[in-house]
Order: sequence, then structure tokens, then C-alpha cells
Amino acid sequence: MIKKSLLFSGYVFCLIGILLLISGFVAFGDEQVETAFYEVRSNVENASVYFNGEFVGNIEKGSVLVPAATSSRPVHHQLMIQAPGYTTYNETIVQAPKPGKNNVLRGILTLLPPQRTGTLSLAVTPPGGEVFVDGVSSGVISQSGIHVLRDISAGYRTVQIRLAGYQDWVERVYVESNLDTKIRVTLTPVTTGSVQVSSVPAGANVLINGSPVGITPVTIPELPAGQVEMRLTLPGYQDWTAVTSIIPGQTVPVFGTLVPVVVQTPEPVNTTPVETPIPEPTQSPISLFTAAGALALTSLWLKKR
Repeated sequence: MIKKSLLFSGYVFCLIGILLLISGFVAFGDEQVETAFYEVRSNVENASVYFNGEFVGNIEKGSVLVPAATSSRPVHHQLMIQAPGYTTYNETIVQAPKPGKNNVLRGILTLLPPQRTGTLSLAVTPPGGEVFVDGVSSGVISQSGIHVLRDISAGYRTVQIRLAGYQDWVERVYVESNLDTKIRVTLTPVTTGSVQVSSVPAGANVLINGSPVGITPVTIPELPAGQVEMRLTLPGYQDWTAVTSIIPGQTVPVFGTLVPVVVQTPEPVNTTPVETPIPEPTQSPISLFTAAGALALTSLWLKKR
């Protein structure tokens, strides 16, 4: 009985050993993941920190902690630190923090030089146009015709003024730092317009005041302001005509629907032959006399016999 108990105990201890050995192999094969931190330090207080494109906090008292998973394998993370008036710091992280330790990352930001600005004063005739600087609207010119732009970045700026009925004014202007650059502008009126012609069916010849200018659909630019005669022609269709007004600075749409030419089919001719009546024979007076004479001669010859 004692021998059986000892044998059973031996089996139990062996089984426990095997299980411990298997669990050891599993623990060795599967790396246990723990949480540690990247300690991001910077020389700019309150700078914004981004980890893999996501905001993770601001620099407070010189640093900020970013949680991360520990790993013995290489990683790939993107660190970015930003602050107004400073250069942007970027770094690629390839090493994960170790358990119980923080990886220290240092991002040094460089102060940008102060931006130089100036003032741009525009005196525009006529007023009411919209002003654009480098493609961005900066307002509408008041009725005084004076438009002042302050704190404009110094250097060359592209200035544009748009006003209906006038040609766009575009100029590359150099803005002096800490100075008031003054520009006087006189807008040029637009004296021509355009007409956009389309038709159904397309492909019609377009004539303006009798002169061919294109085939539909077509846009004819730089036409003098005023009324013009429009004509559309297309073989197999009736001519289409209209009078339209050319408006300076605008494109006037013109649309024409062409009507097919109706060809009249001639009525069919009756080809059935008509019977020609045959005239009845008539006795001529000469033929009667001839017959009577013949009878008389015959009678006379019979008597002699």
C-alpha cells in the first residue's frame, strides 16, 4: 500500500513538472507586454506634442509623458513638437521603452526670426471693387476709393482688384518693411463682351452680322457692345435668326432650335392609257358619184349584149 502511494505521488510530481516546463516555454515564446513611457522633453514650455499624428499633450515643466508598450523588437513611431514662432521638431522613433524605464526624447525648437510687415495703401478709381492679396480677399474698396491693408508680410505681393464692367487689375507690388507703400490705380472699363452660341442640332454655322464666326457650340469673345444679328445655318434645316445685345464684360448665352426643311412630294401622275375613239366612216360625195357612174356603165353594157 505504501509502495502504491509513493508511486502515485511520483506520477503527480512528474505531471506537475511537465506542466511547469510547458508553461515556461509558453512564457518564453510569447513576449509579455507591459506599459512604459516615452518622456518627451523640449526647451519651449507649452509646446504641443504629437505622437503618430495624434495630439498627446503639452510640454509642462519641461516634459510630457507618453504611454507606450514595451517591446524588444524595433518599432516605428513619429514624434512631432510644435510651438508658434518656433521651428517644428520631427523625429522617427525605432526603439520601444523597456519595462520599468522611460525612454527620454529631446526635441529642441529654434526661435524663428520676427516677421517683417508693412502697410499697403490703395487709391482706386472707381471705388467698389474687391481687393485680393496673393489670391485671398482683403475686402471691398469703400466709396472713398481708399483701401488700407496693414500688417502685410514684407516683400513681393500679388495684388488684384475686381470690379464688374472693368478689366481686372493685377500687379506684383513690393511691400516695404515698416513702411507705407502707396499705389494709385485707375481701372479700365470693359468695352467688349462675349456670346456663347449653341443649337439643336449642333454643328450649325454661326454668322454674326453676316460674317461666319464658327460652328455651334462656340463662344465668340471680344465683340463690341450693342445689338448684333445672329444667324444659324445647317443643310437640311431652315435658317435661324435672332437679334441679341452684347453686354460689356459679360457672356450672353444664345440658343437656337433649327427646324428641318419639309420637302413636298409631287402628286403621282395617272399613267393608265386612255382609249382613243375610232371615228365612224363617212361617205364622201365624190365616192357616191363614182359608184353611180359605175352602175350606169354596167347597165349600158348589159343592154348592148
